[in-house]
Amino acid sequence: MNKLIWRLFRAELRRGELTIIAAAIVLAVSSVWLFSSITDRLEQAIFSKSGDFIAADRLVRSGHPVDLDLAQRASRLQLDYAEQLLFPSMLYANDKLVLASVKAVSNHYPLKGALRVSKQPTGSGGASIKGVPIGQVYLAERLFYQLGVNIGDQIEIGEAILKIAGRIVNEPDAPFSVFMTAPRVMMNIADVLQTEVVQPGSRLSYRYMFAGSKSRLADLELQLKPLLADNQRFINVSSGSSPLANALTKAQQFLLLAGLIGVLLACVAIAVASRLYCQRHYDTVAMFKVVGASKVQIRRIYIGHLSSVVLLSTLLGLGLASILQWPVVNYVEASINITLPSAGLKPYLMAVGSGLICGFAFTLPTLLQLFNVAPMRVIRRDSDDGVVKPLWVGLWMLLSVFGLLWLYSASLSLSLILLGVGLLAVLVLLLTSQLLLWLLKKRSSNLGHVSLKIAVSSLYKRAKQNRVQLIGFTVAIKLALVVWVIQQDLISEWQQQLPAGAPNHFVYNISQQQKQPLIDRFAAENINLGPLFPMLRGRLVAINDELVSQQANGEYSDKESSRRRGAGRELNLSSTADLPYRNQVIDGQWLSPQSQQQASVEQDFAERLAIKLGDTLRFMVGASTFEVKVSSIRSVDWNTMQPNFFVLLSQDVMASFPSGYLSSFNLPANKSAWMAETMASFPTLVLIDVKALIQQLSQVVDQVSLALRLVLVVVLLASSLVLFAQVQGSLQERRLQTVILRTLGASGKVLRNAVIYEFVILGLLSGFIAACAAQGVLLLLQTQVFEIRPMLNWSLWLIGPVLGMVVIASMGASSTLRLLKRNSAQLVRSLR
Repeated sequence: MNKLIWRLFRAELRRGELTIIAAAIVLAVSSVWLFSSITDRLEQAIFSKSGDFIAADRLVRSGHPVDLDLAQRASRLQLDYAEQLLFPSMLYANDKLVLASVKAVSNHYPLKGALRVSKQPTGSGGASIKGVPIGQVYLAERLFYQLGVNIGDQIEIGEAILKIAGRIVNEPDAPFSVFMTAPRVMMNIADVLQTEVVQPGSRLSYRYMFAGSKSRLADLELQLKPLLADNQRFINVSSGSSPLANALTKAQQFLLLAGLIGVLLACVAIAVASRLYCQRHYDTVAMFKVVGASKVQIRRIYIGHLSSVVLLSTLLGLGLASILQWPVVNYVEASINITLPSAGLKPYLMAVGSGLICGFAFTLPTLLQLFNVAPMRVIRRDSDDGVVKPLWVGLWMLLSVFGLLWLYSASLSLSLILLGVGLLAVLVLLLTSQLLLWLLKKRSSNLGHVSLKIAVSSLYKRAKQNRVQLIGFTVAIKLALVVWVIQQDLISEWQQQLPAGAPNHFVYNISQQQKQPLIDRFAAENINLGPLFPMLRGRLVAINDELVSQQANGEYSDKESSRRRGAGRELNLSSTADLPYRNQVIDGQWLSPQSQQQASVEQDFAERLAIKLGDTLRFMVGASTFEVKVSSIRSVDWNTMQPNFFVLLSQDVMASFPSGYLSSFNLPANKSAWMAETMASFPTLVLIDVKALIQQLSQVVDQVSLALRLVLVVVLLASSLVLFAQVQGSLQERRLQTVILRTLGASGKVLRNAVIYEFVILGLLSGFIAACAAQGVLLLLQTQVFEIRPMLNWSLWLIGPVLGMVVIASMGASSTLRLLKRNSAQLVRSLR
């Protein structure tokens, strides 16, 4: 029996019957391998570099010492370990006192990223080092101006006298907050005890740092999280709501979508191939039964063939993907200047698993029903038209698609979105195609062109088969459109948050007297100083005369249990005549110069505190209070690296209080010396450098954009295979139709035009419905997944139909017009 199976299998390979299904499985394996390999390695590279921004892979953060022997746990798991302690303290030198933010670090700090220190008090150069020697300190640049010290001088921190050993050029885990006014001083954690500044009640922040492999870090997380107190956090770079964390979260979502699209295309190709394979073997199975073969023997033959095809195609797909990855990896590394880590076993396991699941899950349901074909089909070809139950097969494949989506995405919502929109598109497609085909058939008698009449008649005659083809065409075009729009529009929307020339420095604590001289100094160097925002620190104490809670995070104490929720901290208040960048008024009127005692409130802040348009807010500034009426609610994009505020006040309110100013600007690389001179001339200013964070955010965007360009190329190739499979499925029937029409006297030109018209109509219909479905998917992704402003893409309604018409007509014509080059005798022989 095995010899028979193998002999028939070789015959099938020579006839090319299994070519499409083999190519579909190769597509599934190679695309999944490429998607999972490249995206997984890109994600690893992104998060490996992003770890630089917390100086580690993972942190435990606490306001008091953590008594869990973290160093020993790290050692047992073979993880790198470091510690740091942050606290405010006064520095003393040259009879001057300055408040500083002290960071005491262990010798292995930083675990990730680079701590760059210069031996000069100004400039941009510096060497990468680890830790701080005992008895020494490194200072932020402006401390040199404020204290009037130089390298080698001594400063006092509490009771400790320490030597200034360098200037901090780059601190990998520097906090991003334009309101952090205290400059940094870095010391060895072993010197903290000598300072005697850490006392009961001191404001401290302990950070325990870990770095190592993902698996060991995962083990550490499983061990520590259940043991941490409520006020202790286990965090990584994607924790929290910083711009970098948001960027990395969106990067993961973009790369995840790429993998899902590969899975969907693989499913479509396998489903099409399995249907064609079974249709081509109805007569063969009937003939086997006529000559006495049992159902068990027939099953062994076809399941043996299927298993051979799946296994061989899986191996071929792995080999093809392994070859293709080398130029792709080299291109990625050269394009974004990054070294990708090795692929590991995960892509191989995912690819093999996908090949086996897709190969069997999308062919066995149809194949098992094929064995029910009756021997009567040999003399009556329509006797088994209903042997394959489309509803049962469809439900099985639908569940298989959903299972794969959920498996790869680990996101129920994203899987439901893609599956739901796909089902809706199929329903709309079936109804629309049936309606249009009926209308075309009804009006075909009025068509003057013979070729167009033949095309319409052919479409209507094969309505059932054409609906299946339309589903395949539409899914392929829809997915290609989705990836194209994501690469073009959604990435552009993201990049607008970081436009070219975005501010890379913030300057704060500008006095009224320094305002104009500073503006003039920047103008003289042709450096654009952004808007100057007056700054005022105030506490929200009442809403509509109702006192609000003052507990941190708006929590209620027993004493204040009857109060409504408050901000829980002092707010940074400001005022501006113009609506800030990427702020949008969603309710009410924006503040004008004539506005009196009014305020504009950020949307999320207003929702959290149940603030509505027209409410009265009472603030306390020092010992003074004032009230303002909410005149507008606005949305704010917090990822723009621009100054933004929860509450903006009308100008008359700000004029009643003394205030400093905040601004931002983009400092060219060749202006570092000039900036040092400016800080020396204005020693009270606070300068915050965020160039490194801007560069990292931009790199994340570039990496995701490149990944999606690669995805688009693969999706277009995969879509082409799906379209080819659909066209191949109708060749047998077209041979018969061509023989009949030629016998009736139809010329080659008429038949050629009829074929082109038929595929043009199919392409236009598929492209239009694909555009509708793609727009629905994109709107859901924008609002539910990426959380950006929803927008209609009108170009889809043009690109979809045109793309469908051109691509499907070209592929269909190139595949079927070769039939017209044969004479009638050759066509008749090919029907056997």
